Amino acid sequence: MSFRVCIACYGIRVYPYMGFMVGQQYECQDCGERMVIPLEFDNEADYRAFRDEMLADGESSEE
Repeated sequence: MSFRVCIACYGIRVYPYMGFMVGQQYECQDCGERMVIPLEFDNEADYRAFRDEMLADGESSEE
């Protein structure tokens, strides 16, 4: 199962926002970010590994 992920908050509640004439866009229901190209993962294990790594990087850069 493939699913889309927000580029700002890494949430999985990303849904189509607009399309057709203006091009496909997506909106994150968690943070409100609108994007043209969301991240996409084929399985949950890959997503969780990516998210854990990104959140760990964010914590270490704030220190």
